[in-house]
This record gives sequence, structure tokens and C-alpha cells, in this order.
Amino acid sequence: MLCPDWLHTSCDVTDPAACGVVQGSGEDEGEGDTGWIEGAAILLSVVCVVLVTAFNDWSKEKQFRGLQSRIEQEQRFAVVRKGNVIQIPVADMVVGDMAQVKYGDLLPADGVLVQANDLKIDESSLTGESDHVSKSVDKDPMLLSVSIVVS
Repeated sequence: MLCPDWLHTSCDVTDPAACGVVQGSGEDEGEGDTGWIEGAAILLSVVCVVLVTAFNDWSKEKQFRGLQSRIEQEQRFAVVRKGNVIQIPVADMVVGDMAQVKYGDLLPADGVLVQANDLKIDESSLTGESDHVSKSVDKDPMLLSVSIVVS
């Protein structure tokens, strides 16, 4: 058998070392002492990514909570309490309050319709349907929170 032209030598098939085949353990000298560095670097990288992601999520959640509480404090509703109509923040609404809703209001809580004239509600945030739902005292009097009054 002949070796490749670039060797310009002939090989004996029974002697693999003569054809340039080198057998070894696959490990460079000294790699056994520092092989752990690659694993440690990968582990450190994963820990860094997890910590940065967790901190970012925490800060976004904190901003969201602050914005949500500010909106709840600023949004006011006209409610009937003990026969008097008063303006209160949404966070102060309690069971038994009768809320007066108007066009464009975002309903802050679930409730039952007591009186209405041609009331239509956008429940798309709950159902995904873009059709407005007609509400009346006799037919479908349930009002669901996060719905929007459209007429």
C-alpha cells in the first residue's frame, strides 16, 4: 500500500506508525490539572445570567406594582353609600356600594345591574370577542370587572 503523495514514502500495512498514525489518550499534557476551569466558567456564566434575569424581573414587577397602586388611588368612582352620592378611590369600594357608571368607565369590581338605560359593555378583555354586550336588569344583569362601559 502506498501512502499519500505528500508523504513520498511507502507504508507497510501492518505498521500503522509508519503511515503517520499516532495513537494517544486525546489529552494534552497538563490539561488534567486545568480542565475544571471550563466547567466552572460555564457554571459561573449560567449563575450570572440567572441573577441578572431575576433582578430585571423583580425591578419590572416593582415598577408595575407602583403604577398599579397609583392608578387605583387616582381612579375615583361615584358610589351611593347610605343614600349619599360620594366620590371615592377604587381601592375604598366595599361590598354593598352602588357604583354609578358612565361611558368610558373601566369597571373596578364585579357587580349586579340595578338600573340602566341601553347599557352596552365591552367584555373583550375577558372573552376575546369584540362585540359589545347589551345589559339590562331583566336580561344578563351581571357586570364583570375590567369590562369597559361603551354606551
